[in-house]
Amino acid sequence: MRLRNWLQGLAIAVTASLLVTSDASARELKVGSYDPEAHYLVQHAYIPYFKEITRRTNGELTFKWFHGGTLVKAPQMVEGVKSGLVDISIHSALFTQESLFPVTHVMTLPFQFDTTVQGNHVLQKMFYNTPEFQKEYEGMVPVHFHVSDFFNLHVHKDVKPVRTLEDLKGMEIGAFSKSGVQYSELLGATPRNIVLEDLYVSLQRKAIDAVWFPTAPIVKWKLTDHTSNHSLVGGPFVLIPSAVAKPVWDSLTAKQRAVFKSMENELTNFTGALVDNRRASSVRKMTERGDTIVRLSPEEKARWVKQAQPAYDKWLALMKEKGVDGPTILARVKEYAKEFKGIKYTAGDWWGDNWKE
Repeated sequence: MRLRNWLQGLAIAVTASLLVTSDASARELKVGSYDPEAHYLVQHAYIPYFKEITRRTNGELTFKWFHGGTLVKAPQMVEGVKSGLVDISIHSALFTQESLFPVTHVMTLPFQFDTTVQGNHVLQKMFYNTPEFQKEYEGMVPVHFHVSDFFNLHVHKDVKPVRTLEDLKGMEIGAFSKSGVQYSELLGATPRNIVLEDLYVSLQRKAIDAVWFPTAPIVKWKLTDHTSNHSLVGGPFVLIPSAVAKPVWDSLTAKQRAVFKSMENELTNFTGALVDNRRASSVRKMTERGDTIVRLSPEEKARWVKQAQPAYDKWLALMKEKGVDGPTILARVKEYAKEFKGIKYTAGDWWGDNWKE
């Protein structure tokens, strides 16, 4: 009888121990996003991504979403994840905090990349091979590398299309990042620094003639309500990686961290493929409705590149001031851009088959 009671007690203790271990590793993490829930990247990439993490961790990690800036807005994303207000930031809006990421912003110098898949993987490789990049991410652990679609010039329907540099003279161009403001000025236009949420109203009221905006989401953002002339110049873009707060990352189990790492490349591929697909889709829709689509000739594009050279010079001067080897870092970006030129994404088995337009 004593032995049986002891064995029963042992069984209960072991079961309780297992339950405690399971409970200790079970977490609900807060996900902050400034994108609306209906955003195509949220629906097709990020929500399935977190569901897959839950599956691969056998339900240990679950996620509570705060969409549309309900917990942290775009300018608060970086501080929000570093302070622990959110556990994970989706689309960490580095473009709102450019002064905190001066080295990383070498990526946004214009005319370096052809596709978003290419840009994503260059950013990823630069992070792992550039200590100066890693230092800027202290307090946050990137789990996915992503750049926005290239900013193109989307011109108000009552303003003539932009075909040459000369067409930019006297134009007032809205931009929601310092880079966009800088390039407007360099190219001879008058820049207007406007927060992202006010771009639509500014076009509606004709307060600006055009806007620097990524082409992939322009239809969804309804900026095409007021623009019908589109110059696909392959201009600047913004950096929007995803990151986990460092204390949260450190508190995860080794197996949970391994799941995040195993999906890093898959999500970096997927978001790039989605953006490239949506850019092509937006251009097709705008063409079908009769919009003017302008693609620069190689000769005209070379003029734009030359005109933008001071941006490179300014970044190199800033790096010299900070004691950073800017020329080596810039050369590395160009090397990796060649390495990943023409890269094809590799689909993950969790992507689904309904993400293409």
